[in-house]
Amino acid sequence: MSRFALLWPFFRPWRVTLAIGFTAIAGTQLAQSYGPIAVRHAFDALGGRAPDAQLATMWASVFVAITAIRGVFQYVMRKYLVGVSRELERGLRDRLYERLLLRSPAWLARHHTGDILSRFTSDVEAVRMSVGPGLMYIVNTIVLTPVVVWIMWDMSPLLTFLNLAPLAGVAVGTLLISPRMHAASVQVQETQAAMSTRAQESFAGVRVVKSFAREEREVEAFREAAERSRVANLRSVNVQAVFYPVIGLMKGLGLVLTILFGFAMMSRGELTLGEFVAFHQYGLMLMWPMVSLGWVIALWQRGRVAMGRLAAMLEDPPDVTDPAEPVPLGKIRGDIEFRDLTFTHATATSPTLSNVSFRVAAGRTVAIVGPTGSGKSTLLALVPRLLDPPPGTILVDGIPVEKLSLQELRRATGYVPQDTFLFSDTIRENIGFGLASPDEARLTKAATDARILAEITALSSGFDTLLGERGVNLSGGQRQRTAIARALAVDPPMLLLDDCLSAVDARTESEILANLREVLKGRTTLLVTHRIAAAKLADEIVVMDAGRVIEKGTHEELLVAGGMYSRLAQRQSLEEALEAA
Repeated sequence: MSRFALLWPFFRPWRVTLAIGFTAIAGTQLAQSYGPIAVRHAFDALGGRAPDAQLATMWASVFVAITAIRGVFQYVMRKYLVGVSRELERGLRDRLYERLLLRSPAWLARHHTGDILSRFTSDVEAVRMSVGPGLMYIVNTIVLTPVVVWIMWDMSPLLTFLNLAPLAGVAVGTLLISPRMHAASVQVQETQAAMSTRAQESFAGVRVVKSFAREEREVEAFREAAERSRVANLRSVNVQAVFYPVIGLMKGLGLVLTILFGFAMMSRGELTLGEFVAFHQYGLMLMWPMVSLGWVIALWQRGRVAMGRLAAMLEDPPDVTDPAEPVPLGKIRGDIEFRDLTFTHATATSPTLSNVSFRVAAGRTVAIVGPTGSGKSTLLALVPRLLDPPPGTILVDGIPVEKLSLQELRRATGYVPQDTFLFSDTIRENIGFGLASPDEARLTKAATDARILAEITALSSGFDTLLGERGVNLSGGQRQRTAIARALAVDPPMLLLDDCLSAVDARTESEILANLREVLKGRTTLLVTHRIAAAKLADEIVVMDAGRVIEKGTHEELLVAGGMYSRLAQRQSLEEALEAA
Protein backbone atom coordinates (compact mmCIF):
# COMPACT_ATOMS: atom_id res chain seq x y z
CA MET A 1 0.00 0.00 0.00
CA SER A 2 2.91 2.38 0.70
CA ARG A 3 4.01 1.95 -2.89
CA PHE A 4 0.50 2.64 -4.17
CA ALA A 5 0.72 5.90 -2.19
CA LEU A 6 3.19 7.02 -4.88
CA LEU A 7 0.18 7.33 -7.20
CA TRP A 8 -1.53 10.04 -5.14
CA PRO A 9 0.18 12.94 -7.00
CA PHE A 10 -1.31 11.55 -10.23
CA PHE A 11 -4.79 11.46 -8.70
CA ARG A 12 -4.63 14.90 -7.06
CA PRO A 13 -5.68 16.90 -10.16
CA TRP A 14 -8.69 14.61 -10.52
CA ARG A 15 -10.05 14.87 -6.98
CA VAL A 16 -13.37 16.40 -8.09
CA THR A 17 -13.77 13.79 -10.82
CA LEU A 18 -13.04 11.01 -8.33
CA ALA A 19 -15.57 12.48 -5.88
CA ILE A 20 -18.22 12.46 -8.62
CA GLY A 21 -17.30 8.89 -9.54
CA PHE A 22 -17.48 7.62 -5.96
CA THR A 23 -20.76 9.48 -5.43
CA ALA A 24 -22.07 7.73 -8.54
CA ILE A 25 -21.01 4.39 -7.01
CA ALA A 26 -23.11 5.17 -3.94
CA GLY A 27 -26.04 6.19 -6.14
CA THR A 28 -25.71 3.03 -8.25
CA GLN A 29 -25.66 0.69 -5.29
CA LEU A 30 -28.43 2.46 -3.37
CA ALA A 31 -30.65 2.35 -6.44
CA GLN A 32 -29.78 -1.32 -6.94
CA SER A 33 -30.54 -2.13 -3.29
CA TYR A 34 -34.04 -0.58 -3.54
CA GLY A 35 -34.96 -2.52 -6.68
CA PRO A 36 -35.92 -5.75 -4.85
CA ILE A 37 -38.12 -3.72 -2.48
CA ALA A 38 -40.25 -2.67 -5.44
CA VAL A 39 -40.33 -6.30 -6.65
CA ARG A 40 -41.37 -7.43 -3.16
CA HIS A 41 -44.36 -5.07 -3.06
CA ALA A 42 -45.35 -6.02 -6.63
CA PHE A 43 -45.38 -9.75 -5.79
CA ASP A 44 -47.22 -9.15 -2.52
CA ALA A 45 -49.85 -7.13 -4.40
CA LEU A 46 -50.43 -10.03 -6.80
CA GLY A 47 -49.95 -12.93 -4.41
CA GLY A 48 -52.32 -11.94 -1.65
CA ARG A 49 -55.90 -13.10 -1.13
CA ALA A 50 -57.13 -10.07 -3.08
CA PRO A 51 -54.69 -9.48 -5.97
CA ASP A 52 -54.30 -5.80 -6.80
CA ALA A 53 -53.08 -5.49 -10.43
CA GLN A 54 -53.05 -1.69 -10.27
CA LEU A 55 -50.78 -1.66 -7.23
CA ALA A 56 -48.55 -4.29 -8.81
CA THR A 57 -48.29 -2.19 -11.98
CA MET A 58 -47.34 0.85 -9.93
CA TRP A 59 -44.53 -1.01 -8.16
CA ALA A 60 -43.38 -2.46 -11.47
CA SER A 61 -43.14 1.11 -12.79
CA VAL A 62 -41.18 2.09 -9.69
CA PHE A 63 -38.80 -0.81 -10.40
CA VAL A 64 -38.29 0.41 -14.00
CA ALA A 65 -37.60 3.94 -12.75
CA ILE A 66 -35.11 2.64 -10.17
CA THR A 67 -33.38 0.60 -12.91
CA ALA A 68 -33.15 3.70 -15.14
CA ILE A 69 -31.71 5.79 -12.30
CA ARG A 70 -29.23 3.04 -11.56
CA GLY A 71 -28.22 2.99 -15.24
CA VAL A 72 -27.49 6.74 -15.20
CA PHE A 73 -25.41 6.46 -12.05
CA GLN A 74 -23.57 3.43 -13.47
CA TYR A 75 -22.73 5.35 -16.66
CA VAL A 76 -21.33 8.27 -14.65
CA MET A 77 -19.42 5.87 -12.38
CA ARG A 78 -17.68 4.08 -15.25
CA LYS A 79 -17.11 7.23 -17.29
CA TYR A 80 -15.39 9.10 -14.49
CA LEU A 81 -13.55 6.36 -12.60
CA VAL A 82 -12.33 4.40 -15.63
CA GLY A 83 -11.51 7.74 -17.28
CA VAL A 84 -9.36 8.75 -14.32
CA SER A 85 -7.56 5.40 -14.45
CA ARG A 86 -6.65 6.17 -18.07
CA GLU A 87 -5.35 9.58 -16.99
CA LEU A 88 -3.31 7.79 -14.33
CA GLU A 89 -1.92 5.49 -17.01
CA ARG A 90 -0.86 8.45 -19.15
CA GLY A 91 0.61 10.37 -16.22
CA LEU A 92 2.46 7.34 -14.91
CA ARG A 93 4.03 6.66 -18.30
CA ASP A 94 4.99 10.33 -18.63
CA ARG A 95 6.65 10.31 -15.20
CA LEU A 96 8.47 7.04 -15.92
CA TYR A 97 9.75 8.43 -19.21
CA GLU A 98 10.84 11.63 -17.50
CA ARG A 99 12.70 9.67 -14.81
CA LEU A 100 14.25 7.43 -17.43
CA LEU A 101 15.72 10.39 -19.31
CA LEU A 102 17.37 11.50 -16.06
CA ARG A 103 19.30 8.25 -15.86
CA SER A 104 22.94 8.12 -16.87
CA PRO A 105 24.20 5.81 -19.64
CA ALA A 106 25.78 3.70 -16.90
CA TRP A 107 22.35 3.08 -15.29
CA LEU A 108 20.79 2.25 -18.64
CA ALA A 109 23.61 -0.17 -19.39
CA ARG A 110 22.70 -2.14 -16.25
CA HIS A 111 19.05 -2.59 -17.31
CA HIS A 112 17.74 -4.48 -20.31
CA THR A 113 15.73 -2.39 -22.77
CA GLY A 114 13.09 -5.14 -22.98
CA ASP A 115 12.61 -5.07 -19.21
CA ILE A 116 12.21 -1.28 -19.24
CA LEU A 117 9.67 -1.51 -22.08
CA SER A 118 7.78 -4.19 -20.16
CA ARG A 119 7.43 -1.80 -17.22
CA PHE A 120 6.13 0.91 -19.54
CA THR A 121 3.49 -1.41 -21.00
CA SER A 122 2.30 -4.43 -19.02
CA ASP A 123 3.27 -3.11 -15.56
CA VAL A 124 1.56 0.25 -16.09
CA GLU A 125 -1.51 -1.55 -17.45
CA ALA A 126 -1.59 -3.85 -14.40
CA VAL A 127 -1.46 -0.84 -12.06
CA ARG A 128 -4.22 0.89 -14.04
CA MET A 129 -6.46 -2.17 -13.79
CA SER A 130 -5.90 -2.52 -10.05
CA VAL A 131 -6.62 1.12 -9.18
CA GLY A 132 -9.25 1.60 -11.92
CA PRO A 133 -11.71 -1.27 -12.41
CA GLY A 134 -10.30 -3.10 -9.36
CA LEU A 135 -10.82 -0.16 -7.02
CA MET A 136 -14.24 0.51 -8.54
CA TYR A 137 -15.43 -3.01 -7.77
CA ILE A 138 -13.97 -2.90 -4.26
CA VAL A 139 -15.82 0.34 -3.46
CA ASN A 140 -18.95 -1.12 -5.06
CA THR A 141 -18.73 -4.06 -2.70
CA ILE A 142 -18.02 -1.88 0.35
CA VAL A 143 -21.05 0.32 -0.37
CA LEU A 144 -23.48 -2.40 -1.47
CA THR A 145 -22.82 -5.15 1.09
CA PRO A 146 -23.74 -3.30 4.34
CA VAL A 147 -26.93 -1.85 2.82
CA VAL A 148 -28.08 -5.22 1.45
CA VAL A 149 -27.19 -7.11 4.64
CA TRP A 150 -29.10 -4.54 6.74
CA ILE A 151 -32.24 -4.91 4.55
CA MET A 152 -31.96 -8.72 4.58
CA TRP A 153 -31.52 -8.76 8.36
CA ASP A 154 -34.60 -6.62 8.76
CA MET A 155 -36.64 -9.18 6.77
CA SER A 156 -35.20 -12.32 8.39
CA PRO A 157 -32.15 -12.60 10.66
CA LEU A 158 -32.15 -16.41 10.30
CA LEU A 159 -32.09 -16.42 6.49
CA THR A 160 -29.47 -13.67 6.50
CA PHE A 161 -27.22 -15.75 8.75
CA LEU A 162 -27.69 -18.85 6.58
CA ASN A 163 -26.93 -16.82 3.46
CA LEU A 164 -23.76 -15.24 4.84
CA ALA A 165 -22.33 -18.05 6.97
CA PRO A 166 -20.53 -19.74 4.04
CA LEU A 167 -18.63 -16.48 3.43
CA ALA A 168 -16.37 -17.43 6.35
CA GLY A 169 -15.05 -20.17 4.06
CA VAL A 170 -14.38 -17.55 1.40
CA ALA A 171 -12.34 -15.48 3.88
CA VAL A 172 -10.25 -18.51 4.90
CA GLY A 173 -9.74 -19.48 1.25
CA THR A 174 -8.62 -15.93 0.41
CA LEU A 175 -6.01 -15.95 3.18
CA LEU A 176 -4.65 -19.30 2.01
CA ILE A 177 -4.58 -18.59 -1.72
CA SER A 178 -3.54 -14.91 -1.74
CA PRO A 179 0.21 -15.57 -1.15
CA ARG A 180 0.22 -18.09 -4.01
CA MET A 181 -1.51 -15.59 -6.28
CA HIS A 182 1.12 -12.97 -5.41
CA ALA A 183 3.99 -15.36 -6.16
CA ALA A 184 2.36 -16.38 -9.45
CA SER A 185 1.92 -12.71 -10.40
CA VAL A 186 5.62 -12.04 -9.75
CA GLN A 187 6.55 -14.87 -12.11
CA VAL A 188 4.16 -13.59 -14.78
CA GLN A 189 5.67 -10.09 -14.75
CA GLU A 190 9.27 -11.37 -14.72
CA THR A 191 8.78 -13.85 -17.57
CA GLN A 192 6.99 -11.21 -19.66
CA ALA A 193 9.93 -8.85 -19.13
CA ALA A 194 12.40 -11.57 -20.13
CA MET A 195 10.39 -12.33 -23.27
CA SER A 196 10.29 -8.63 -24.21
CA THR A 197 14.05 -8.35 -23.68
CA ARG A 198 14.69 -11.34 -25.91
CA ALA A 199 12.52 -9.94 -28.71
CA GLN A 200 14.01 -6.43 -28.48
CA GLU A 201 17.61 -7.67 -28.62
CA SER A 202 16.87 -9.94 -31.59
CA PHE A 203 15.20 -7.11 -33.52
CA ALA A 204 17.98 -4.63 -32.67
CA GLY A 205 20.66 -7.13 -33.71
CA VAL A 206 18.83 -8.55 -36.73
CA ARG A 207 21.80 -7.91 -39.04
CA VAL A 208 24.10 -9.93 -36.80
CA VAL A 209 21.50 -12.69 -36.53
CA LYS A 210 21.16 -12.89 -40.31
CA SER A 211 24.88 -12.60 -41.05
CA PHE A 212 25.57 -15.65 -38.85
CA ALA A 213 22.47 -17.48 -40.13
CA ARG A 214 21.21 -17.90 -36.55
CA GLU A 215 17.53 -17.21 -37.22
CA GLU A 216 16.49 -20.71 -36.13
CA ARG A 217 18.40 -20.44 -32.88
CA GLU A 218 16.86 -17.03 -32.11
CA VAL A 219 13.39 -18.35 -32.91
CA GLU A 220 14.00 -21.27 -30.58
CA ALA A 221 15.33 -18.98 -27.82
CA PHE A 222 12.25 -16.76 -28.12
CA ARG A 223 10.01 -19.82 -28.16
CA GLU A 224 11.60 -20.94 -24.87
CA ALA A 225 11.06 -17.48 -23.33
CA ALA A 226 7.46 -17.48 -24.55
CA GLU A 227 6.99 -20.97 -23.11
CA ARG A 228 8.23 -19.82 -19.70
CA SER A 229 5.77 -16.93 -19.89
CA ARG A 230 2.97 -19.32 -20.86
CA VAL A 231 3.76 -21.66 -17.96
CA ALA A 232 3.84 -18.72 -15.52
CA ASN A 233 0.51 -17.43 -16.80
CA LEU A 234 -1.04 -20.89 -16.60
CA ARG A 235 0.22 -21.24 -13.04
CA SER A 236 -1.47 -17.93 -12.19
CA VAL A 237 -4.66 -19.03 -13.95
CA ASN A 238 -4.63 -22.38 -12.12
CA VAL A 239 -4.46 -20.62 -8.77
CA GLN A 240 -7.40 -18.41 -9.76
CA ALA A 241 -9.22 -21.45 -11.18
CA VAL A 242 -9.22 -22.96 -7.69
CA PHE A 243 -10.36 -19.74 -6.08
CA TYR A 244 -13.41 -19.00 -8.25
CA PRO A 245 -15.16 -22.39 -7.77
CA VAL A 246 -14.58 -22.23 -4.01
CA ILE A 247 -16.29 -18.84 -3.86
CA GLY A 248 -19.11 -20.02 -6.12
CA LEU A 249 -19.59 -23.17 -4.04
CA MET A 250 -19.77 -21.23 -0.78
CA LYS A 251 -22.23 -18.73 -2.16
CA GLY A 252 -24.29 -21.44 -3.83
CA LEU A 253 -24.51 -23.24 -0.50
CA GLY A 254 -25.88 -20.05 1.06
CA LEU A 255 -28.57 -19.78 -1.64
CA VAL A 256 -29.58 -23.43 -1.22
CA LEU A 257 -29.99 -22.93 2.53
CA THR A 258 -31.98 -19.76 1.86
CA ILE A 259 -34.37 -21.57 -0.48
CA LEU A 260 -34.89 -24.58 1.82
CA PHE A 261 -35.53 -22.56 4.98
CA GLY A 262 -37.39 -19.84 3.04
CA PHE A 263 -40.03 -22.29 1.79
CA ALA A 264 -40.44 -23.64 5.28
CA MET A 265 -40.97 -20.13 6.65
CA MET A 266 -43.47 -19.32 3.87
CA SER A 267 -45.46 -22.43 4.66
CA ARG A 268 -45.73 -21.28 8.28
CA GLY A 269 -46.71 -17.77 7.24
CA GLU A 270 -43.51 -16.21 8.61
CA LEU A 271 -42.47 -14.93 5.17
CA THR A 272 -44.52 -13.60 2.26
CA LEU A 273 -43.92 -14.53 -1.37
CA GLY A 274 -42.73 -10.98 -2.11
CA GLU A 275 -40.28 -11.07 0.80
CA PHE A 276 -38.92 -14.43 -0.34
CA VAL A 277 -38.42 -13.22 -3.95
CA ALA A 278 -36.80 -10.00 -2.70
CA PHE A 279 -34.58 -11.97 -0.31
CA HIS A 280 -33.54 -14.27 -3.16
CA GLN A 281 -32.67 -11.24 -5.32
CA TYR A 282 -30.60 -9.77 -2.51
CA GLY A 283 -28.78 -13.08 -2.23
CA LEU A 284 -27.98 -12.99 -5.96
CA MET A 285 -26.96 -9.36 -5.57
CA LEU A 286 -24.33 -10.40 -3.01
CA MET A 287 -23.13 -13.25 -5.21
CA TRP A 288 -21.42 -10.98 -7.77
CA PRO A 289 -19.19 -9.22 -5.19
CA MET A 290 -18.20 -12.65 -3.89
CA VAL A 291 -17.55 -14.09 -7.36
CA SER A 292 -15.69 -10.95 -8.47
CA LEU A 293 -13.62 -11.06 -5.28
CA GLY A 294 -11.22 -13.56 -6.83
CA TRP A 295 -10.82 -11.44 -9.96
CA VAL A 296 -10.27 -8.28 -7.91
CA ILE A 297 -7.72 -10.00 -5.67
CA ALA A 298 -5.88 -11.27 -8.76
CA LEU A 299 -5.88 -7.72 -10.17
CA TRP A 300 -4.66 -6.35 -6.85
CA GLN A 301 -1.86 -8.89 -6.52
CA ARG A 302 -0.67 -8.29 -10.05
CA GLY A 303 -0.95 -4.53 -9.49
CA ARG A 304 1.13 -4.82 -6.31
CA VAL A 305 3.90 -6.66 -8.16
CA ALA A 306 3.79 -4.18 -11.04
CA MET A 307 3.79 -1.19 -8.67
CA GLY A 308 6.83 -2.63 -6.92
CA ARG A 309 8.69 -2.80 -10.24
CA LEU A 310 7.60 0.72 -11.17
CA ALA A 311 8.50 2.07 -7.72
CA ALA A 312 12.05 0.83 -8.27
CA MET A 313 12.27 3.27 -11.19
CA LEU A 314 10.30 6.10 -9.58
CA GLU A 315 11.99 6.01 -6.16
CA ASP A 316 15.55 5.25 -7.28
CA PRO A 317 17.23 8.68 -7.32
CA PRO A 318 19.09 9.71 -10.49
CA ASP A 319 22.81 8.99 -10.25
CA VAL A 320 23.69 12.34 -11.88
CA THR A 321 21.82 15.38 -10.52
CA ASP A 322 21.90 19.17 -10.63
CA PRO A 323 23.61 20.95 -7.73
CA ALA A 324 21.35 22.58 -5.16
CA GLU A 325 22.65 26.03 -6.16
CA PRO A 326 24.23 25.91 -9.64
CA VAL A 327 27.03 28.35 -10.39
CA PRO A 328 26.09 30.49 -13.40
CA LEU A 329 28.65 30.17 -16.19
CA GLY A 330 27.62 33.09 -18.34
CA LYS A 331 29.44 33.07 -21.68
CA ILE A 332 31.46 29.86 -21.76
CA ARG A 333 35.01 30.12 -23.09
CA GLY A 334 35.56 26.36 -23.03
CA ASP A 335 38.70 26.01 -20.91
CA ILE A 336 38.73 22.34 -19.73
CA GLU A 337 40.99 21.02 -17.00
CA PHE A 338 41.37 17.45 -15.71
CA ARG A 339 42.82 17.59 -12.22
CA ASP A 340 44.12 14.33 -10.75
CA LEU A 341 41.04 12.48 -12.07
CA THR A 342 40.50 8.92 -10.87
CA PHE A 343 37.26 7.23 -11.89
CA THR A 344 35.84 3.73 -11.39
CA HIS A 345 32.73 2.44 -13.13
CA ALA A 346 29.97 1.14 -10.85
CA THR A 347 30.38 -2.41 -12.15
CA ALA A 348 34.21 -2.36 -12.19
CA THR A 349 36.61 -3.54 -9.50
CA SER A 350 39.53 -1.33 -10.55
CA PRO A 351 39.77 2.29 -11.73
CA THR A 352 39.14 3.01 -15.41
CA LEU A 353 41.05 6.29 -15.10
CA SER A 354 43.91 6.93 -12.68
CA ASN A 355 45.40 10.32 -11.77
CA VAL A 356 44.62 11.91 -15.14
CA SER A 357 45.77 15.53 -15.26
CA PHE A 358 46.01 17.89 -18.24
CA ARG A 359 44.48 21.13 -19.45
CA VAL A 360 42.84 22.08 -22.73
CA ALA A 361 43.01 25.83 -23.22
CA ALA A 362 39.95 27.50 -24.67
CA GLY A 363 39.84 27.27 -28.45
CA ARG A 364 42.51 24.54 -28.67
CA THR A 365 42.15 21.07 -30.20
CA VAL A 366 43.59 18.13 -28.26
CA ALA A 367 43.72 14.61 -29.71
CA ILE A 368 43.56 11.64 -27.33
CA VAL A 369 45.07 8.40 -28.59
CA GLY A 370 45.80 5.06 -27.03
CA PRO A 371 44.97 1.36 -27.20
CA THR A 372 41.45 0.00 -26.77
CA GLY A 373 40.31 0.06 -23.15
CA SER A 374 42.65 2.85 -22.10
CA GLY A 375 39.73 5.04 -20.87
CA LYS A 376 39.46 7.54 -23.74
CA SER A 377 35.68 7.29 -24.19
CA THR A 378 35.10 7.37 -20.44
CA LEU A 379 37.16 10.56 -20.20
CA LEU A 380 34.99 12.31 -22.79
CA ALA A 381 31.72 11.11 -21.21
CA LEU A 382 32.76 12.64 -17.88
CA VAL A 383 33.01 16.19 -19.25
CA PRO A 384 29.23 16.71 -19.79
CA ARG A 385 28.57 14.48 -16.76
CA LEU A 386 27.03 11.62 -18.70
CA LEU A 387 29.05 9.81 -16.06
CA ASP A 388 29.59 11.61 -12.77
CA PRO A 389 33.24 12.42 -11.98
CA PRO A 390 34.59 12.79 -8.43
CA PRO A 391 34.16 16.36 -7.12
CA GLY A 392 36.78 18.87 -8.19
CA THR A 393 38.43 16.64 -10.79
CA ILE A 394 37.01 18.24 -14.00
CA LEU A 395 36.72 22.00 -14.36
CA VAL A 396 35.20 24.15 -17.12
CA ASP A 397 36.39 27.75 -17.10
CA GLY A 398 37.78 27.08 -13.64
CA ILE A 399 34.47 25.84 -12.18
CA PRO A 400 34.03 22.16 -11.15
CA VAL A 401 31.43 20.59 -13.47
CA GLU A 402 29.42 19.23 -10.53
CA LYS A 403 28.66 22.83 -9.54
CA LEU A 404 27.22 23.69 -12.95
CA SER A 405 23.67 23.26 -14.18
CA LEU A 406 23.44 20.07 -16.24
CA GLN A 407 21.44 21.82 -18.97
CA GLU A 408 23.86 24.73 -19.18
CA LEU A 409 26.87 22.40 -19.26
CA ARG A 410 25.43 20.04 -21.85
CA ARG A 411 24.08 22.79 -24.11
CA ALA A 412 27.61 24.16 -24.23
CA THR A 413 28.93 20.77 -25.32
CA GLY A 414 28.63 19.13 -28.72
CA TYR A 415 29.13 15.41 -28.11
CA VAL A 416 29.47 12.80 -30.85
CA PRO A 417 29.79 9.37 -29.23
CA GLN A 418 31.62 6.40 -30.67
CA ASP A 419 28.36 4.49 -31.06
CA THR A 420 26.57 6.79 -33.50
CA PHE A 421 22.81 6.94 -33.03
CA LEU A 422 20.26 8.47 -35.39
CA PHE A 423 16.52 8.63 -34.75
CA SER A 424 13.88 7.10 -37.01
CA ASP A 425 13.00 10.51 -38.39
CA THR A 426 14.02 12.78 -41.25
CA ILE A 427 17.62 13.91 -41.73
CA ARG A 428 16.36 17.45 -41.05
CA GLU A 429 15.03 16.48 -37.61
CA ASN A 430 18.19 14.50 -36.80
CA ILE A 431 20.60 17.33 -37.60
CA GLY A 432 18.35 19.92 -35.95
CA PHE A 433 17.71 17.75 -32.88
CA GLY A 434 19.47 20.11 -30.47
CA LEU A 435 17.78 23.25 -31.82
CA ALA A 436 14.46 24.69 -30.70
CA SER A 437 13.60 25.86 -34.24
CA PRO A 438 16.14 24.71 -36.85
CA ASP A 439 16.33 26.89 -39.95
CA GLU A 440 17.46 25.78 -43.40
CA ALA A 441 20.59 27.94 -43.47
CA ARG A 442 21.86 26.60 -40.16
CA LEU A 443 21.23 22.98 -41.13
CA THR A 444 22.90 23.49 -44.50
CA LYS A 445 25.99 25.04 -42.87
CA ALA A 446 26.26 22.21 -40.33
CA ALA A 447 25.96 19.60 -43.09
CA THR A 448 28.54 21.47 -45.17
CA ASP A 449 31.01 21.66 -42.27
CA ALA A 450 30.54 17.92 -41.62
CA ARG A 451 31.10 17.17 -45.35
CA ILE A 452 27.76 15.39 -45.71
CA LEU A 453 25.74 18.02 -47.63
CA ALA A 454 26.47 16.65 -51.11
CA GLU A 455 25.29 13.18 -50.12
CA ILE A 456 22.13 14.54 -48.49
CA THR A 457 21.16 16.62 -51.53
CA ALA A 458 21.78 13.58 -53.75
CA LEU A 459 18.96 11.74 -51.96
CA SER A 460 15.51 11.94 -53.58
CA SER A 461 13.98 13.85 -50.63
CA GLY A 462 17.13 15.64 -49.46
CA PHE A 463 16.87 16.80 -45.85
CA ASP A 464 13.35 15.36 -45.69
CA THR A 465 14.59 11.81 -46.33
CA LEU A 466 13.13 9.52 -43.67
CA LEU A 467 15.71 7.35 -41.94
CA GLY A 468 15.10 3.80 -40.79
CA GLU A 469 15.86 2.57 -37.28
CA ARG A 470 19.23 3.96 -36.13
CA GLY A 471 19.71 5.42 -39.63
CA VAL A 472 19.95 1.99 -41.24
CA ASN A 473 19.52 3.38 -44.79
CA LEU A 474 22.75 5.39 -44.51
CA SER A 475 26.27 4.01 -44.65
CA GLY A 476 28.39 3.94 -41.50
CA GLY A 477 30.39 6.97 -42.60
CA GLN A 478 27.25 8.90 -43.55
CA ARG A 479 25.71 8.19 -40.15
CA GLN A 480 28.83 9.43 -38.39
CA ARG A 481 29.03 12.64 -40.44
CA THR A 482 25.31 13.26 -39.88
CA ALA A 483 25.96 12.94 -36.14
CA ILE A 484 28.84 15.43 -36.43
CA ALA A 485 26.51 17.83 -38.27
CA ARG A 486 24.01 17.45 -35.41
CA ALA A 487 26.69 18.49 -32.91
CA LEU A 488 27.91 21.41 -35.05
CA ALA A 489 24.38 22.72 -35.62
CA VAL A 490 24.09 23.87 -31.99
CA ASP A 491 27.36 25.83 -32.39
CA PRO A 492 28.82 24.64 -29.05
CA PRO A 493 31.93 26.23 -27.51
CA MET A 494 33.15 22.73 -26.59
CA LEU A 495 33.19 19.79 -29.01
CA LEU A 496 33.80 16.17 -27.99
CA LEU A 497 34.45 13.78 -30.89
CA ASP A 498 34.81 10.18 -29.74
CA ASP A 499 36.39 8.27 -32.63
CA CYS A 500 33.42 9.49 -34.66
CA LEU A 501 35.00 8.87 -38.09
CA SER A 502 36.06 5.29 -37.55
CA ALA A 503 33.70 4.11 -40.32
CA VAL A 504 35.61 6.01 -43.02
CA ASP A 505 39.11 5.25 -44.27
CA ALA A 506 42.14 7.05 -42.86
CA ARG A 507 42.57 9.36 -45.86
CA THR A 508 38.91 10.44 -45.82
CA GLU A 509 39.06 11.02 -42.07
CA SER A 510 42.13 13.22 -42.48
CA GLU A 511 40.46 15.19 -45.28
CA ILE A 512 37.30 15.73 -43.23
CA LEU A 513 39.23 16.82 -40.15
CA ALA A 514 41.47 19.09 -42.25
CA ASN A 515 38.35 20.73 -43.64
CA LEU A 516 36.97 20.99 -40.12
CA ARG A 517 40.02 22.92 -38.88
CA GLU A 518 38.39 26.20 -39.84
CA VAL A 519 35.19 25.16 -38.05
CA LEU A 520 37.14 24.13 -34.95
CA LYS A 521 38.95 27.46 -34.65
CA GLY A 522 37.93 29.18 -31.45
CA ARG A 523 36.17 26.01 -30.28
CA THR A 524 37.64 23.76 -27.59
CA THR A 525 37.82 20.27 -29.08
CA LEU A 526 38.68 16.89 -27.59
CA LEU A 527 39.23 14.38 -30.39
CA VAL A 528 39.52 10.69 -29.58
CA THR A 529 41.07 8.81 -32.48
CA HIS A 530 43.20 5.76 -33.15
CA ARG A 531 44.69 7.18 -36.34
CA ILE A 532 47.89 9.18 -36.33
CA ALA A 533 46.89 11.03 -39.53
CA ALA A 534 43.99 12.56 -37.62
CA ALA A 535 45.85 13.12 -34.36
CA LYS A 536 48.68 15.13 -35.96
CA LEU A 537 46.16 17.81 -37.00
CA ALA A 538 45.58 18.67 -33.32
CA ASP A 539 47.37 21.41 -31.38
CA GLU A 540 48.38 18.87 -28.75
CA ILE A 541 48.22 15.09 -28.35
CA VAL A 542 47.59 13.16 -25.14
CA VAL A 543 48.56 9.48 -25.13
CA MET A 544 46.74 7.19 -22.70
CA ASP A 545 47.33 3.60 -21.64
CA ALA A 546 45.56 1.59 -18.92
CA GLY A 547 43.69 4.67 -17.73
CA ARG A 548 46.79 6.86 -17.33
CA VAL A 549 48.31 9.70 -19.31
CA ILE A 550 51.73 8.45 -20.39
CA GLU A 551 52.71 11.07 -22.98
CA LYS A 552 51.79 14.64 -23.94
CA GLY A 553 53.03 16.89 -26.71
CA THR A 554 52.77 17.81 -30.36
CA HIS A 555 53.02 15.27 -33.17
CA GLU A 556 56.67 16.10 -33.81
CA GLU A 557 57.61 16.09 -30.12
CA LEU A 558 56.08 12.68 -29.54
CA LEU A 559 57.76 11.20 -32.60
CA VAL A 560 61.13 12.33 -31.25
CA ALA A 561 60.33 10.96 -27.77
CA GLY A 562 60.22 7.42 -29.15
CA GLY A 563 57.43 6.21 -26.87
CA MET A 564 54.06 4.50 -27.54
CA TYR A 565 52.92 7.25 -29.91
CA SER A 566 56.08 6.94 -32.01
CA ARG A 567 55.69 3.16 -32.25
CA LEU A 568 52.01 3.55 -33.20
CA ALA A 569 52.94 6.09 -35.89
CA GLN A 570 55.60 3.80 -37.35
CA ARG A 571 53.22 0.83 -37.44
CA GLN A 572 50.45 2.81 -39.16
CA SER A 573 52.93 4.29 -41.63
CA LEU A 574 54.08 0.78 -42.53
CA GLU A 575 50.48 -0.42 -42.93
CA GLU A 576 49.68 2.48 -45.26
CA ALA A 577 52.78 1.77 -47.33
CA LEU A 578 51.80 -1.90 -47.66
CA GLU A 579 48.25 -0.95 -48.70
CA ALA A 580 49.61 1.46 -51.32
CA ALA A 581 51.89 -1.26 -52.69
